[in-house]
Amino acid sequence: MYNISTLSFDMLPTSYYSKPSVYVLSDSQWTEYKRQQALAEITELNKLIAGHQQAIDRLKETRKILEADYAQPEEQATVTE
Repeated sequence: MYNISTLSFDMLPTSYYSKPSVYVLSDSQWTEYKRQQALAEITELNKLIAGHQQAIDRLKETRKILEADYAQPEEQATVTE
């Protein structure tokens, strides 16, 4: 077992005692960074929308098939009620 008072910094990983990195950006660099982030997010959202739209189209097709195969005509449905 290690005693904290005898533990040297050489035994610890560098990330344990090193300072985090700091980046200095100009306003125009920050604006460009945010624009790139927004464009990447828009691309991902468009992919999600396309995937959901395909799922919706498949569900509509399945509903259409089920209605054609199993739905009763309106006149017959009102007579049996």
